[in-house]
Amino acid sequence: MNDDTYHAALKRNLNELIIAKLELDAYREIGDKLLLNYYDTFFTLAQDALFNDMVAHMIKVLDQNSQSTTFWYIFRCRSKEVKEFIKRENIDFMSIYDIAEKLKIVRDKTHFHIDKKGVKDPREVWTTANISWDELKENIGSIYKTLNHLHNLEFEVEFEIPRIDDLQYIIKVAIEAEYATKREP
Repeated sequence: MNDDTYHAALKRNLNELIIAKLELDAYREIGDKLLLNYYDTFFTLAQDALFNDMVAHMIKVLDQNSQSTTFWYIFRCRSKEVKEFIKRENIDFMSIYDIAEKLKIVRDKTHFHIDKKGVKDPREVWTTANISWDELKENIGSIYKTLNHLHNLEFEVEFEIPRIDDLQYIIKVAIEAEYATKREP
């Protein structure tokens, strides 16, 4: 194992995962606050883009190709530390493996490739993959905790998730604008 490659993989995968988490949070926030009022608008398009990009980041982090420097590469480099941590933290490692398998179905049939069968019914691909929101959120959190633990062991500092709170202002302005247009004669 090359320490430079391991360090770069650890940082890159944490960055990918943090983006996925921020996109998941923004996706849910837009859906919870705006889509009831703004169906088929920019916010619908933005939500779709957030979802697709979040899935792409998760697919990258969980790619099982032996040539990739993903979560699985990091696991192979530090399997003892990872096993100890997930046991201590009660993290369901099989859930991480399962979501990786499910995301591979999506990747191969509709998200990065347009499969001959998947092209006819992309929703069926998602139905077959059977990925729930709770499963995505839980695994993003579990993988982040695990990789952040390794980052802390390696560099003696946590790899923090940046606080992005400007979405609240955008949502507030959009709701106020909608309310104002409804009050106009």
